[in-house]
Amino acid sequence: MIVTHNMQQAARVSDSCAFFLAEQGTPGVIVEHGPTETVFGSPNDPRTADYVNGRFG
Repeated sequence: MIVTHNMQQAARVSDSCAFFLAEQGTPGVIVEHGPTETVFGSPNDPRTADYVNGRFG
């Protein structure tokens, strides 16, 4: 297991991954998890897509 904010590293070294997000001072929650290819290629949650595509974070 690794924890990183580097999306290229996460995509390169993992088989599965999870996206955690803390919003407006709330504790972090798992937004999405699954095979790396799916999370990076066709995420189900628009917040995941925004993060992995560099639109925030």
